[in-house]
Amino acid sequence: MLVIIAVVCAVLAIVLPRKTRDSPIVTPPSASPGTEHWPCREVLHSNFPDPNLLRHNGTWYAFATNNAAGHFGLSHVQLATSPDFVNWTLCDYTEDPLPKLGDWLVPKSNLWAPNVLQRADSKFVLYYAATAANATGNHCVGAAVGDSPQGPYDPLPTPLACPTEIGGAIDPSSIIDSDGSIYLAYKVDGNNRGNGGDCENTVPPLKDTPILLQKLEQDGTTPLGPPVKILDRTYEDGPLVEAPNLIRTVEGIYFLFFSSGCTRLPSYDVKYATSSNITGPYVRSPKRLLKTGDMGLLAPGSVSVTQDKSKWRMVFHARVKTDFGGVRAMYTANLIFNKTDASFDPAS
Repeated sequence: MLVIIAVVCAVLAIVLPRKTRDSPIVTPPSASPGTEHWPCREVLHSNFPDPNLLRHNGTWYAFATNNAAGHFGLSHVQLATSPDFVNWTLCDYTEDPLPKLGDWLVPKSNLWAPNVLQRADSKFVLYYAATAANATGNHCVGAAVGDSPQGPYDPLPTPLACPTEIGGAIDPSSIIDSDGSIYLAYKVDGNNRGNGGDCENTVPPLKDTPILLQKLEQDGTTPLGPPVKILDRTYEDGPLVEAPNLIRTVEGIYFLFFSSGCTRLPSYDVKYATSSNITGPYVRSPKRLLKTGDMGLLAPGSVSVTQDKSKWRMVFHARVKTDFGGVRAMYTANLIFNKTDASFDPAS
């Protein structure tokens, strides 16, 4: 029995993805002065990292990274639903939206940052990052197609973006532009090839972690031309930028939300940049949208923003302590946009 327990523990240590392994269990700090009443609400007190938001036929759907700390590795994608954006239900692992994987993945691959888009033909495309079955062990971005938000989705046999020679690709995020064009933003996981330190990339020379924007055919799965770099890490970002989320406001301004710092540490935060063109250039805002200490949050990041009639809704994760250890719980909020400024809606 002791041998079996030791083997199981060793396997779990291997399959836990880099984004959660060695995560410290830290008590969230007190809220920064003046932010105690900010309108952010914890809605899932369980491990629900990298949430992606979708509304369809009056129901809210949130899709999240899955690993040994969520559903214990029994499903590939986590799913939660809500009728009102307030009360959320975490679906059982048997309701996995992606019950089977493509041939390009390693078996039992940990899937990160799922993202769902509805095409013009009413079908849905699920994007995700997972470990490719090659010698590098890096993540690549894949896609799957289904008839409903909750699936089941049928995976494509090959990845959509797989630059393994420079670290792989993670954190896909889709957008349909005002002319109906489909784009997919994702992060090149350069810190995966780093020289050590926080998130493997604070020991010089530091690696680039660019966010790329790929235009797609109307099927949402076929690349159209080469990707365009729209953002990259700077000294102030620390080891990386990641978790892009791109929207277009009614004023025609593109907001590129992203996280910087190290996901395992209080340095993790949410920033944004704006542009009048979807391909850039993007100008960084002088302020951060979220950081550790705001509303008592610890390492907030990985936002997903979508419009609901006259309101802009947002979900994100932050680290909390539970009976099962440290996890990334899901939070909700409403945003207000004024030209190139984004702020929380105090009336929500």
